Amino acid sequence: MRIFFFSRKLSGLFLVLVILFSACSLPKGSPSPVFVEINTGQSASTAWSTTDSLYMEGGVFNPGLTVHTWWLKTTIKNPDLNPARLFLLLNNPHINRINVFMNRESTPVFKAGDRFPFSERPVQDRDMIIPLDIGPQDSVEVLILVDKAGETLTVETEVLTEAHLSKKRQGENMIIGLVIGWMALILIFSCFFWLRLKQSSALFYAAFILSNLLWLICHWGIGFQYLWPESVEWVGKSRPIFNLATLILFMLVVLQFFPPLQKNRWIAQIIWGNIIIMTILCIAFIVIPEDQASIFAKITALQFSFGLTILSILAVLVFLILQWNAEIPFAGFYLIGIGFLMVFGVLILFDQHGFELGQTYGLLKFSTAFGMMGETAFIAAAFTRKAAAYKFEKEHLAFEILQKEKEVAEHIIEVQEEERNRLGRDLHDSIGGMLASINIQAEQIFHQYPEAAVEKLKQLVSQSIQEARSLSHNLTPPHLDQFGLEKVLQNHINLLSEQHHLDIKFYAQVKTTLSKALEISLYRICNELLFNIVKHAEATEAMVNLIEENGNLELIVEDNGKGINPNKQSDGIGIRNIRERVNYLKGELSIDSNSSGTTTIIKIPIHV
Repeated sequence: MRIFFFSRKLSGLFLVLVILFSACSLPKGSPSPVFVEINTGQSASTAWSTTDSLYMEGGVFNPGLTVHTWWLKTTIKNPDLNPARLFLLLNNPHINRINVFMNRESTPVFKAGDRFPFSERPVQDRDMIIPLDIGPQDSVEVLILVDKAGETLTVETEVLTEAHLSKKRQGENMIIGLVIGWMALILIFSCFFWLRLKQSSALFYAAFILSNLLWLICHWGIGFQYLWPESVEWVGKSRPIFNLATLILFMLVVLQFFPPLQKNRWIAQIIWGNIIIMTILCIAFIVIPEDQASIFAKITALQFSFGLTILSILAVLVFLILQWNAEIPFAGFYLIGIGFLMVFGVLILFDQHGFELGQTYGLLKFSTAFGMMGETAFIAAAFTRKAAAYKFEKEHLAFEILQKEKEVAEHIIEVQEEERNRLGRDLHDSIGGMLASINIQAEQIFHQYPEAAVEKLKQLVSQSIQEARSLSHNLTPPHLDQFGLEKVLQNHINLLSEQHHLDIKFYAQVKTTLSKALEISLYRICNELLFNIVKHAEATEAMVNLIEENGNLELIVEDNGKGINPNKQSDGIGIRNIRERVNYLKGELSIDSNSSGTTTIIKIPIHV
């Protein structure tokens, strides 16, 4: 119940975050129209003088996968009467190289990008930012050589003041912090359930969350800024590697969480094939040096990876739909999670094609993160429900096992008691009857021949009769069903007191009606303890207390005998029998013995 409640709180928290993010209105600078031209090897001077370039009025340039490097040319104006420091943002933290020229100069003002250490950026920011110092009502012409050949290129130029840039970064950092916090929470959550469930799917899910989080950090440029600012080789590799690793782990999560049905094995085989191919591709990205791969090879690898990603997503969707149609529990959670991610993907697609759906800038910029948050929320909810179901099934199974063990043990006790009763009756009716007959015959012989030997025979027969009666009573509790435990124990103690000249005091106070099995067990335990006193303790006095207190039965047996030998290495058969019975009844056994006597305390819960 607690787990289910936590799942509802988790879903509620996610909805609050989505509403908060949707309402975010991050400052957006003025778009900077750009002229775009393919770099065919011309110099900067030639690029400055070109007049037939492609004009992008909104500042958005998206050629997709490109084999070219590009020239971007724009003019930034300062309409104020005071000098201004403005910032030209390209809104792409993953440009391999940029050469920035200003005011028709043929020598670059600076060079930066992912192929240079992070410290060489003119502005220490995760995005690619060009600082501009412009005089009053003046302007600056900017020419940028952008190199992202063999990869996807998207540039959205905008101009912001220092105050607006700071405010924008504060808002984005808040969202990034919340997203990272959310993913870290889900990571801890999944690790917890792995420890609870002991299932590989939860472990794969934790690895999936970690890989997902690392991909987001790389995607935002945070990794290059803080984690590997000098590792220019790893910057380009990290995003495709973590992207492939995330997809591989997600497919493993699905297959481990939903073992394929016999009729669904064909789609599971397709997913396994994709996992193997993606693993090989991931290893290739790790092993092959980036500078040794041609542009054609990079584009081919990215196109193949993209196609494989689409195929994997479709295969997982079909697999989950088949599982859902087969009414496999929790398949709907995964379908909703993937659907949530796809919805945000559609929002990006519409925005890139110029369709306005009223989305805020913050929602669009972090749509991938929001989609992943939604996906992880619903999948985490599935793990929560599964954990709750697993806990319920485990507890139910444990209860059933306990009940079965109890039934088996009670049946064994019942069989033993039946056998004891049969032996007791046979002993009483057969051997006891024969001994009684022998005693009568001995009495007759004694009257005819009053010699001493006959007297000894009579005493021996009389003792045998008493012993047979005692054994009969020990084997079968006399009239336990008729008189109850307290009365039967009192009669048995009276008999022992008479036979062995032992002063035994008995006190009982039990109000709860006990089960027959519990009464028999208590009778056997008392009988065993009293037998030890009679046979071994050499005591003259003993006390037996049976009291009900706080839902427990407390049995206390004391004697003033010589105690138990402390050098004895193990319990005798009698003590072992008592200990086993107490353990079966989920009770506690305590024995305190010295030369002045022995005290045995047994506590047994009434409702076991």
